Amino acid sequence: MYINKIITGFCSMLLLFSSIVSASEDLIIDADNQDLDYKNNTLYFSGNVVVKQGSVTIKADELFVITKEGNSDKLIAKGTPAIFSQKEQNNQELSAQALEITYLVEAQVLQLAGSAKFQQGGSVVESAKIEFDLKAQRVKAEGDESQNGRVTTRLKTKKINTNIY
Repeated sequence: MYINKIITGFCSMLLLFSSIVSASEDLIIDADNQDLDYKNNTLYFSGNVVVKQGSVTIKADELFVITKEGNSDKLIAKGTPAIFSQKEQNNQELSAQALEITYLVEAQVLQLAGSAKFQQGGSVVESAKIEFDLKAQRVKAEGDESQNGRVTTRLKTKKINTNIY
């Protein structure tokens, strides 16, 4: 019975990233410690946590996986900072970092809180809070008082030749 619970817990984690990565690759979580709490439907990992599946990598100090009805519902990565990266099909890298990264599995939404930074295709958004909808490819950001309530965005532009002969 205990083995069945362990298998169920790890199957839940495997489902966690199924909506990010369509290929059926193994989910690998490497950490110094783990605590699988079946009664409360949570999985907890701590100490140099590295999560890998396909082109997705998450690095954090702590990782919480919350399950609902046997499926992974929410992932919360905490760190100084926690880092999310994904290699896109066009070989560009999408990366995000914050003190806390929450991934809502069903909605496919990445929420960044605390010194948040989101980078995709040479463009960078920095703010207190950033939300990225992976399905809609939409980024929303909110400023905070430590940055005078501002959001900073740097967009990649084409280099213009200013030499006139």
